[in-house]
Amino acid sequence: MKSISMKVNPLYSDLDMSIQFHFEFSKGDCKLGEAMVSTYALNNQVSYRKSHSGTSTLIEKCAVIDRFDVVGELGEVSMNKLRHFLKVIGMKEIHCGYEMNRENVSN
Repeated sequence: MKSISMKVNPLYSDLDMSIQFHFEFSKGDCKLGEAMVSTYALNNQVSYRKSHSGTSTLIEKCAVIDRFDVVGELGEVSMNKLRHFLKVIGMKEIHCGYEMNRENVSN
């Protein structure tokens, strides 16, 4: 997983009021592919954290992988790296919107 580098470009979408991330995957100087992920707040999912300085709220969020195009057998490694990043930034759920679109087209 360390042999693949991942560049992250955050974007804000006024259209659906979400934060989107554009990912570029590469190995050395060779571009392997890219992905686009949107993040959303989960409805009615608020956690409260108590600390010495008071109580803070945490709105739970989910990520939807809108597009994932990586060449060859490195797709699985790139997807693992992407999912790890999303977990680190606090995404409670991760959904693959691009798979649902493929299923809808084939029906």
